[in-house]
Amino acid sequence: MHKAVATPTRRSVLAGVGGTLGLLLAGCTVSEPAPTGTSSTPTKRSLRLLTPAPSGSWDPVEASDLEAQRVVRQAYDTLLGLDGASGAPAPGLAESWSVSDDGLVYEFVLRQGVSFHDGTPCNGSAVATNVRRWIALGGSDDPAVSTVATLFDAVKDAKEREVAPEQTDDEPTPSASAPADGEQPASQDPAPTPNTTQADPLGQPTALVGSPVASVSAESEFTVRLVLTRRITPLIQALTHPCFSIVSPAQLKSAGALEGRASGDGLRRADAGTGAFRPGEDGDSIVLSAVTDHFLGAPSVDEVRLTPQTSATRRAWELVRGTCDGFDLVTVDTMKTLAQDTQQVLQRDPFSVAYLGMNQANPWLADERVRRAIAHAIDKNGLVDGLYITGTKAAASPLPPSLGVADPSSPYGHDPAKAKRLLAESGYQGEPIEFLYPTHVARPYLALPERVFAAVAGQLGAVGIAVTPVGIAWDEGYFEAVQSGKHHGLHLLGAQGTYRDPENFIGRLFARATAQLNFDSPEVRRRVRAARALPAGEERAAAYADIVELVTVAAPLVPLVYPISALAVAPRVSSYPTSPVLDEPLCSVTLA
Repeated sequence: MHKAVATPTRRSVLAGVGGTLGLLLAGCTVSEPAPTGTSSTPTKRSLRLLTPAPSGSWDPVEASDLEAQRVVRQAYDTLLGLDGASGAPAPGLAESWSVSDDGLVYEFVLRQGVSFHDGTPCNGSAVATNVRRWIALGGSDDPAVSTVATLFDAVKDAKEREVAPEQTDDEPTPSASAPADGEQPASQDPAPTPNTTQADPLGQPTALVGSPVASVSAESEFTVRLVLTRRITPLIQALTHPCFSIVSPAQLKSAGALEGRASGDGLRRADAGTGAFRPGEDGDSIVLSAVTDHFLGAPSVDEVRLTPQTSATRRAWELVRGTCDGFDLVTVDTMKTLAQDTQQVLQRDPFSVAYLGMNQANPWLADERVRRAIAHAIDKNGLVDGLYITGTKAAASPLPPSLGVADPSSPYGHDPAKAKRLLAESGYQGEPIEFLYPTHVARPYLALPERVFAAVAGQLGAVGIAVTPVGIAWDEGYFEAVQSGKHHGLHLLGAQGTYRDPENFIGRLFARATAQLNFDSPEVRRRVRAARALPAGEERAAAYADIVELVTVAAPLVPLVYPISALAVAPRVSSYPTSPVLDEPLCSVTLA
């Protein structure tokens, strides 16, 4: 058995402009007692933050939206937290845990005396109820619960057990431009051959479908045992994701969510978590009220107010004039203004990727020559300059470099001439393709989405690709529009890492055939399942490198950049935890 025992952990926190302080991992610091004096009503210590968008669902399993995750991280706790200094899993609701040598049996020993905000106990039975919910969602193809569903993958599709038919050169395309004799001319720019090192895992047990969970049980009041049918190597890391927060079974039952999504907004109005704050709403703002008896101590602030402000310029102006204490996300345009006004700009280490998705339900995007042409048309370095904070790099892979997986051997470089040749071969003659992009929002991977859209559309236009702009406000359903695939065209999106494993990126994009991309590769899906089950080490890294190689050649999307994201806080904020995976507990914030 491999064991992890609870030890004191500390979180690195940026303080002032460049200092670093240590705080407890899960972020809470024991607050100082109110000063004694004649006043019987101490002043409430309130933190006012502006967010770039409203939050989505507060049901943890649906917390794919970053603003929803911001709330869930404060209102709930996960079994395992993160050490802020190392990024390694650390005790959360579980004080310790162990994993069998074969990676199939997990035991979690829970903290005693923890209660949900509704007063019910957080014990082994409650945790087992949550795990059974995750298992039930493993069979769901609902994109709203994709993080949980892909990790506990239980797809039952016979096609997964078969080798996908190889494409042939004489397959029909949207073009009727083939020579009269029916022969296809030799391409000047043939598709690259994937340079993989491992064979398709067809027939291997690790690549089979069906639930990976054999059983979950509360062995005692404070011990939970989880038995798998095959390894889920990133499971310990994944359990730090806010989607795997532990919810009160009483509230799940009330919301009709014991085996699925909550009905209506039941969990939005419920005291369902164990976190350091209770969430509520005041008009457009979310108000987080401190829980003074949290198991890691009371927060350093009494209240946090999260107010959406979609304009980056307005967010910066509110900070400069003192009507807020901080905001996320700083843009390249506002960076200089903030620095000149002596505001603190706190940068996060890069752990996200922006990409251009290509939905193959569009007949032109179903042609790999058109997708390759689009990839060659984009000047990624041109996007970095002027649109992203200094330190942002052009992307070659859907995986951030810090994960240590090799880049593809033949990434598509900027080559407008080749793009034009490929378009000519495909028969494409300027037919418009819908291009979705979000408006009135900033994401860690897309701080200036309208301008990134304009730049990419201009580069595509330069090689003869016509686009029809489709701008959708983020809070009016952009994410849902992309995931549903109802617009068959191009789209801007990205992936923000929330735990340090390739599965966190590859799984959500390629573990299943999705309406977002309509990319159908049973081999890629088999490889994703096999890689998920391999022990950590060089073989697993090579397996993910093979997946990256295959999807790079197939080009269902074009990785654009690895962005730097940043937030800004006022001088009165003496410490604020920053994290590349956005694990930023607001109970750690201290005010001068």
